[in-house]
Amino acid sequence: MARGGTVGLSEPEVSWKALEPGAEVISSDGEVVGKVSRVVGDAEADVFTGLAVKPGVLSGERLVPSEHVPRIWPKRVEVSLTKAQVEALPPFEDPPAVRIEPGVSGFFRRLFGR
Repeated sequence: MARGGTVGLSEPEVSWKALEPGAEVISSDGEVVGKVSRVVGDAEADVFTGLAVKPGVLSGERLVPSEHVPRIWPKRVEVSLTKAQVEALPPFEDPPAVRIEPGVSGFFRRLFGR
């Protein structure tokens, strides 16, 4: 991919909550390493986990942990990883859904009065 330009540099930085999918992801060595496919975190609890980044059309998502995301603009994100480090990240997987089994609900029955 091509080297990153100056997109976003004239705009003020934004919170992770304002970032939308499609923003360019720029590595610490100045390379465009993909686009944000989704922002991972809990907005209500203000917990930013990281960014799911899609390096290419046919490639799977990679999770860039939040501690490697120092700067965010509306259409551009800079990460503190090199292009090679981003490419070496493990595939991003959604956390498994929590399932409550019947019969284990005594606590919930007491909690909700049922």
